[in-house]
Amino acid sequence: MSGTIKTNNKLCTGCNRCVRECPMDMANITYQNDVGDIKVMIDSEKCISCGRCMSACKHNARYYLDDTERFFEDLKNGEKISLIVAPSVRANVPAWQRLFTYLKQQGVQKIYDVSLGADICIWAHIKYLEENPEAHLISQPCPVIVSYMEIYQPELLKFLSPIHSPMACTSIYMKEYEDISGSIAALSPCIAKADEFRETNLCRYNVTFAGIREYISRNRIVLPTEESGFDHSESAFGVLFPIPGGLKENIDYLMDKKVSIDKAEGDSVFSSLNIYSETPEEILPQVFDVLNCDFGCNSGTACSYEHNVFEVNRTMEGIRKKKREEFDWSRYEEIYKQYNARFDINKFTRNYIPRMLTFPYVSDQDIDNAFKLMGKNDFNAQNIDCGACGNETCYNMARKIAMKVNIPINCIVKSIQDAKVLNRE
Repeated sequence: MSGTIKTNNKLCTGCNRCVRECPMDMANITYQNDVGDIKVMIDSEKCISCGRCMSACKHNARYYLDDTERFFEDLKNGEKISLIVAPSVRANVPAWQRLFTYLKQQGVQKIYDVSLGADICIWAHIKYLEENPEAHLISQPCPVIVSYMEIYQPELLKFLSPIHSPMACTSIYMKEYEDISGSIAALSPCIAKADEFRETNLCRYNVTFAGIREYISRNRIVLPTEESGFDHSESAFGVLFPIPGGLKENIDYLMDKKVSIDKAEGDSVFSSLNIYSETPEEILPQVFDVLNCDFGCNSGTACSYEHNVFEVNRTMEGIRKKKREEFDWSRYEEIYKQYNARFDINKFTRNYIPRMLTFPYVSDQDIDNAFKLMGKNDFNAQNIDCGACGNETCYNMARKIAMKVNIPINCIVKSIQDAKVLNRE
């Protein structure tokens, strides 16, 4: 169960924007409250934390929970905590190095760049592909994708990469190879990372970019002028991992483009995964690099959006260019040789468990009954497809009524017809 995204029922107007944007049929449940107002609530078991409903809602009725408050409270209480930080902090958090200094002053033990974990993740993928040349992998750094497969496409789990995400790899490296004790917190651009952390128990806190910026603003914190960096040696090109196609770029270089790689992100990713599930294995790419967010983790669901996507991409592209100009490519290859000698790949792998939820069977008779409840008794009425209910077609609306996640009165055509009847009376 996710439970990361919440609804403020008082602010919900029943406008159906969340229903329209949600890629999962049963994650939103439309109902009437005690006074007859139409509201939409979340079914936490079927929500994949993609964040689309929050972006769609114009009434602030959807919000998410992170661990920012608990993180700072535990620091104040003397809890021993180290921090891992997503590479996109560079583009999303102004004065992030001054923030690091402040966090160290509050008691944070060590701060590690997830770019390092991304390098380990890339190494592990390459090693796995070399040892399993017939494998077909779907990348899994995005917890939304993992939840989608666990809930809605469990047959795809056999393709889901067994290699942990960069954040998880960073945490494992700190614990297993750096002997860092205490809890791990993540400074993250993603609300759904909380779901991954619950499943893997590798991080205790999901502190989001937006959450920490709001905390600093609300508490009127003045950051110190001194800047601090990361507590480890420089990483390689893992900094590119959160860019769409970042995994592809790294694997292409290190395996001399010998691996076939496709990618998908954003609105098309779930339909692409559905197509993937129906495609013969011999046609599938060796790696399918997928992300929930249109522009990758650099513009994730928990970013503050002070900068638009072009500004964020420009910053990250500048980092890429600087890295390419300064980095010794022979040293890049040497790093991976060192990884082979030092790391046990089995420490960086995970298993997936289908959530085995029950979904209702909907028969043609159920659809017909739903149409009757909406007063749609002929072909034309059943194909108005205005979309006001949040569904692309009247058929989809009837299907959701049959599944008991929508209600007939939410059909605007029915409401108009009912109003006409009342007016005649």
